[in-house]
Amino acid sequence: IRRATPVAPAAPAAAPAERPLVFGELRIEPSSHAVWLRGSPLELTPIEYDLLLTLARAAGRVLSRDQLLDAVAGREYEVFDRSIDVHISYLRRKLGDDPKSPTYIKTVRAAGYLFRDETEGR
Repeated sequence: IRRATPVAPAAPAAAPAERPLVFGELRIEPSSHAVWLRGSPLELTPIEYDLLLTLARAAGRVLSRDQLLDAVAGREYEVFDRSIDVHISYLRRKLGDDPKSPTYIKTVRAAGYLFRDETEGR
């Protein structure tokens, strides 16, 4: 009788690096958590980064405050419904985004926020 030698399970394949998200002069690199604007690195807080990445991944679709709250849930900071607005305002300031004529993040009244897709008209 032949004894089978146990074979160690194969190591799980490394997840492929997520491709950078590029919107005009804005580049988001999910694999390194880096954000670049006009070739310069942006310093974002963890919540700002999570919000930006969540919005960018859903470019062209409106995300409600609740959806954005879910995206930053688990952070050590306490996040409230209206605090999302404050974080978005900080994020816009760092992006140089004018809320009245946004390049990247548009407020959709009574619905939430939309990350502008390059194909979307202003």
